[in-house]
Amino acid sequence: MPRFSASSRLYRDPIDPTTLLTAIPALLGFLPERSIIVVAFAPDRGISATMRHDLALDDTGNPTPELSTVLAGLGSITDSYGAEEVVAIVADDRFPADSAQYRRVLAIADRHFGAIGGVAAGFAVAAFDPGAPWSVIWCPDGQAWSIDVVDDHGGVLDDPQTCPTAIAEAVKSGRRILPRRSEMRAMLEPVDGECSASRPGPDCDDCRVLPVGSLSDAHLLDLVMDSIADAGESLDCTEVALLEQAVVRPRTRDALLVLAVTDLREDAELVWRELTRRLAGPGRAGAATLLAHLHYIGGEGAYAGVALDVALESDPDAKLAGLLDGCLRSGVRPGKLWEMIDGSYATALALGVRMPEITRRAAG
Repeated sequence: MPRFSASSRLYRDPIDPTTLLTAIPALLGFLPERSIIVVAFAPDRGISATMRHDLALDDTGNPTPELSTVLAGLGSITDSYGAEEVVAIVADDRFPADSAQYRRVLAIADRHFGAIGGVAAGFAVAAFDPGAPWSVIWCPDGQAWSIDVVDDHGGVLDDPQTCPTAIAEAVKSGRRILPRRSEMRAMLEPVDGECSASRPGPDCDDCRVLPVGSLSDAHLLDLVMDSIADAGESLDCTEVALLEQAVVRPRTRDALLVLAVTDLREDAELVWRELTRRLAGPGRAGAATLLAHLHYIGGEGAYAGVALDVALESDPDAKLAGLLDGCLRSGVRPGKLWEMIDGSYATALALGVRMPEITRRAAG
């Protein structure tokens, strides 16, 4: 999934390969394994997007047709971004770094990125560990515009957890680099023995009989805002049942999208994550969709992708989740999601609920 970042300087020098490779986990949010990673560079040499996909090889190590299709899609995405150059990284431990299998992957990628000049440089690394060796395995012109590979055809990684990019990301988002993508999924797994309207516990009656159907959309939206104001405290089963109704009703859910671009973003994330873990079916899907939107518009593509997987598994017919999933897979930039925000404010206004003002900037 794409991870987007905006360039902040008018011009940059070519980046050092060790610096770029060490920063990859921080750019993605996790340590990629058995992956193909594409880094797109803008005309100012800033990184405009970082995209990762599973490195799908058959039993002999040859790229699968599915991988070729993925690379074709990534090629179209980077071309649409106006990328000046792309660099590809093979992160895999199944073959030696200089193996023909990995060069074949990059040759296929080079064809699919032909619209922007092909793959300028390709690297191989077995794992993103401190001191892990990396190698240049693809550089058709002997040099690249975005990255300095003239003198460095190999080296070792610094510590991805403490590199400047990781520290900057931690300061900005409060997130550490996760060891693997599965840990993102584990953060959304259902809570054992949970009690809610959709997953009633054996010793609770309240969540079964609560007459939530009589509450108006406006009332539900107010209740959600109260819960977010108290974020950090665990929701009781009555609150969970009420909030479930809010996240499955289109008007209240749409109004709640605005929280992703306000000072309540972190508090909303806590509530959406808790609801995702404590609900089932459409309720779990609705909460996961709000969480995915929050991550997507914030430029956190990997987290958004995991949340959308959860939403669509919980409710395959969830329309907003399907829309966001299609956008993410097609490489639609987070900035395009801001077009939904005005409509969300209008929905809240129609319900008579005043939402907090926008305080976040577009992530790309």
